[in-house]
Amino acid sequence: MKREIAEEIARVHVESYGEPALNLTVAVDDELVAVMMEIEFSAAERTLIGAGREDAVRAAREAYQEAIGEVFVAIVERATGRRVTGFASRCVVGDEVPWAVEIFRLGPSG
Repeated sequence: MKREIAEEIARVHVESYGEPALNLTVAVDDELVAVMMEIEFSAAERTLIGAGREDAVRAAREAYQEAIGEVFVAIVERATGRRVTGFASRCVVGDEVPWAVEIFRLGPSG
């Protein structure tokens, strides 16, 4: 299940951003699924970061993640067999290695 989620999220990430997500880690709990990944920025995003506009990159990425959230939710629902009742996304731009996390709250099992 974890491998399926990681592979599908990585595939969608490349198709959506044109840049890979690397070193995906998937954690599954009774109530949630968390996917952490290292990210690479596009040339345009690197330009914005170089100009001190990390906030613009973070806001755009998080808005985009929300917009395609239904695709990620479908991946997690298919892999877990559970309904996802909530989704949150966060992009960390300023770290030495930029990363993002996608969190999925699962509905009751059964």
